[in-house]
Amino acid sequence: MLIVGAGQSGLGVAYWLASKPSVSFAILDGASRIGQSWRQRWDTLTLFTPRRFSSLPGLRFPSGPGAYPTKDEMAEYLQRYATRFDVPVELNRHVDAIELIDGRLDARTATGVVRARHVVVATGPFQSPYVPEAAGRLHPDVLQLHSSTYRAPADLDCPDVLVVGGGNSAAQLASELAETHKVTVASPRAPWFLPKKVVGVDLYWWLSITGVLNALTDARVSRYVRGRGDAIIGRELEGHIKSKQVRFVQGRVVDADGAAATLEDGTRVAATGVLWCTGFRPNYGWLRLPGALDTSGAPIHNGGASPVAGLHWMGLPWQTRLNSSLINGVDRDARATVERIAG
Repeated sequence: MLIVGAGQSGLGVAYWLASKPSVSFAILDGASRIGQSWRQRWDTLTLFTPRRFSSLPGLRFPSGPGAYPTKDEMAEYLQRYATRFDVPVELNRHVDAIELIDGRLDARTATGVVRARHVVVATGPFQSPYVPEAAGRLHPDVLQLHSSTYRAPADLDCPDVLVVGGGNSAAQLASELAETHKVTVASPRAPWFLPKKVVGVDLYWWLSITGVLNALTDARVSRYVRGRGDAIIGRELEGHIKSKQVRFVQGRVVDADGAAATLEDGTRVAATGVLWCTGFRPNYGWLRLPGALDTSGAPIHNGGASPVAGLHWMGLPWQTRLNSSLINGVDRDARATVERIAG
């Protein structure tokens, strides 16, 4: 049995596999350290899930100075988790391809082939940074970064920045940049802001006790959330927009010319710098298994179970529940995956 990826999803599966002594397994990860994907994000990144909702099965996330963990605290927690449960992780082993050979799944790496009856793909939803084609038509003097390569405001050595995107990353980074730059935010939808606390109690506690956090993918509340788009947790950006410290324009960037991006309604937004908070696209080209992916390259699955025998997915958005791609959603999906494999 093989797990590809030693992030939170892979480690969660490993925890429950350890309770099945009849199943031997290993984890392969191309990084040099556990938690590397967290360490390489921007300097001030904090999770929008509070500490009590940032734990993996079997180990509580430690207390700290802030209510919300930093990226480095999460990275250290994952490292400590792997050590605590003696998870068999092989680092610096990037999987170049997985193929079906003689009824088994072969994972090809630079140092050899690992053969398994079952493979769990736990590489996470953040793989290939996506930047719209229009970015290539901006003048070379316009400084452009994707959120995956941004570290601090000094990276954007320009007086004004267009932040493109409507998710939590865009909100956090626009608020940070507003302290040093003139900022415009362009998003396809009007932001949907939710407070971090309601009557003094953390929002996630309310979402948990009402059942919203663990709502099944096809539940009414889940369909509503998916239709409305990602909620922005916290209202810092909302305050900046109301005070006119940040300008907000609604619309998708569809074109660019010179030093201006063009929105779908024809509005042109000029900027000397652009921060693309436009997310990521799946990159499973290494998965050479007919029937595993749809025509867009996205996983085909039912609750994480692939139609390809022996192939399983973990950590996908909306895999089984609203919180499947969040840390506190790992436990349920990991247990279900292991029971499916053991069964």
